[in-house]
Amino acid sequence: MIINFYKYFIFISLLFFFINPALSETKLLGTEKYWKAYSTKSDKIKTCFITSEPIKTEGKFKKNNRGKPYVFVTNIKNGTHHEVSIKAGFNFKKNKDVIFDIDGKKTKLFPVDDRAWSESSKIDRYLVQSMRKGQKLFVTGTSTPGNKITDTYSLSGFTKALRLIDKSCS
Repeated sequence: MIINFYKYFIFISLLFFFINPALSETKLLGTEKYWKAYSTKSDKIKTCFITSEPIKTEGKFKKNNRGKPYVFVTNIKNGTHHEVSIKAGFNFKKNKDVIFDIDGKKTKLFPVDDRAWSESSKIDRYLVQSMRKGQKLFVTGTSTPGNKITDTYSLSGFTKALRLIDKSCS
């Protein structure tokens, strides 16, 4: 399976945001309960995204060996709309599924290193619609050493945060 160019572009854009904010103009658009909305402009391309951190993590692993996990929904002005991705904070074990579970509705994500995406924009639309209606999101993956880890995210504030990026990157 090939991940399209936009997924790599979004990954690089978000990498710039988390590693060196001075490389792009990143602006906090607002915070809605458990979700934060941002916009960033790099090389005349505007990217907007919402992100959240888990409210709970389960699994047997050394906490010091894990980076920060996040879930994202990203828009690129005049491009990608509502792309769903996760950053696990650990590398996924090859050939193991990453499960994106919204209130019992499960979808498999495609993992690459410490990131995972859905297989299509059609699935992204379904996930975002489910997240708007849902209460909790569970992301389950297996780390390279074989540890099963589940992160729980609150979806409280998701819809309002999504509106912020839709307005900023429309």
